[in-house]
Amino acid sequence: MAWENVKSSEGFHPTRRPTDYLPELGPWDVALTNEAQSPEGTEVNNEEANIESKSHRSSLEEEQGQSMGIDGKEHPKEVNPLLVTWDENDAHENPRAWKSSYRMFLVFVVSCYTFLSPLSSTANVPALDVLKREFNVDSFVIGNMMMSASMLAFVVGPSFYAPLSERYGRKYILQVANVLFLIFNVCCGLAKNSSTMIVLRFFAGLAGVAPVTIGPGVVADLFEPEERGTAMSMYTLSPILGPCVGPIYAGWIIQAYGEDKWPWIFWASTMFSGVVTVFGLFVLKETYTPVLLERKAKKLRKETGNDGYHTIFTQKETLGQRVLHGLLRPPIFYFTQPVIFVVCTYQALMFGCQYLLLASFSRVFKEEYGEPPGIASLHYIAMVLGFLVAGQAGGRWTDWNYRRLKAKNGGVGKPEFKLPLLIATGIFMPAGLLLYGWTVEYHIHWIVPDIGIFILACGARATMFISPLYLADSVTMYAASASGAAVMTRGVFSFTFPLFAPNMYDALGQGWGNSVLALVTACLGLPAPFILYKYGERLRLRSSYSKRGMTLMT
Repeated sequence: MAWENVKSSEGFHPTRRPTDYLPELGPWDVALTNEAQSPEGTEVNNEEANIESKSHRSSLEEEQGQSMGIDGKEHPKEVNPLLVTWDENDAHENPRAWKSSYRMFLVFVVSCYTFLSPLSSTANVPALDVLKREFNVDSFVIGNMMMSASMLAFVVGPSFYAPLSERYGRKYILQVANVLFLIFNVCCGLAKNSSTMIVLRFFAGLAGVAPVTIGPGVVADLFEPEERGTAMSMYTLSPILGPCVGPIYAGWIIQAYGEDKWPWIFWASTMFSGVVTVFGLFVLKETYTPVLLERKAKKLRKETGNDGYHTIFTQKETLGQRVLHGLLRPPIFYFTQPVIFVVCTYQALMFGCQYLLLASFSRVFKEEYGEPPGIASLHYIAMVLGFLVAGQAGGRWTDWNYRRLKAKNGGVGKPEFKLPLLIATGIFMPAGLLLYGWTVEYHIHWIVPDIGIFILACGARATMFISPLYLADSVTMYAASASGAAVMTRGVFSFTFPLFAPNMYDALGQGWGNSVLALVTACLGLPAPFILYKYGERLRLRSSYSKRGMTLMT
């Protein structure tokens, strides 16, 4: 089949040769396969794994009609007519050939799904004191676990959802998980004790983490690298805006209707979730190219009776191999791929500090400023404004700057070209923490702490959309698994940070407590973007998955 430009009403979208979609087989990938096939105790040689990877790629290059001669040039061969790829007649099926406005609409739909679980994760913050009294809880840790238990599920869920979405597609995983989230969220409003609440919150988070994990993969499915900045900034607004909006509406429910109406905090979010779920059932489409091409091959096999039709993604794996490859991929990515380890740890630290503050704002403004729950919840608006300003302006600037740096580099783009915004905003989080902490300590007018919240929110926002954008560009083929590793790490930090926050602030006060956080974020947040910008390419080249990241699925 001819590999030509596919034209949409928005312009030309280049498709790629089949081997451009093929990931390198890393040593751990081959090791897992051999582990499932070989007797226990058999060691796998890394050199043999690399030879197998090269042999695998060479055979596919021959299948698509190319080989490399001794003169270093590609020589055409006969194309395998049974290899199923995108062609000029598939513009309506190829996700990257769809109209730009429609692709952005799909990102909006997925971002609505992503908004639901973070919205619920902090919604009960204004009601924690009410829940502690009603459930006879005296411990700060148990009280905060009724909020942060949903974040603990973020550690577990990505190991399942990321590989499932890369095996069976994005659409159905998102829809099934969202229905389960609705069920558990309704049940949270019916809880009669703290143990039940914690367990239900965990399972609601386990279901709700699916779109948080899969969303960056959807963006990578739909957009070229130079287009992803704006799309990713819109998508990533949901997981960080949700935790800010939740306490606002929950605070007014408690203040306006009474403390005994706390179940409506969960039921109100469930009603909104139901609307989003029904909407998504009708408009959400599959975006993952390997799944779409496999469906095309299956259709051809059925129509022609020829079982030879296949794609470059067709793999003959046992169920055990699929489980090993799929469930272990996110944690293995985190611990074996240097660039993913650095980015995920940096992002998780910033998110943990943000979540700690989200859990403490309501208490601070009620106790330090004597404000009722509804009024105290309005201070989250300062964080919302910071997210909106940094996200929208930063996304557009990142796309513009990426194209500029790409042109200066001879038309060759690199994931590191997305990092300059992170370098510029690295100081925002520690500066905002210092301004917020010390002005609260001395009871300065509330507008000054809100300015500090706005500044730190700008820094957090830049981190939360540049980090997944960088990962998506580095390992595009496995963007969902890379995102899964990031979500798992964020889950660990956002679960643990709120647990020690009350004791830290009681011991150090708001001034010194937030100064400690500022120091920690400065130690990592200031040098990390520079290190990634200068050495990120070297780190990526050490990974068999990311060293071809600019060509996989692009």
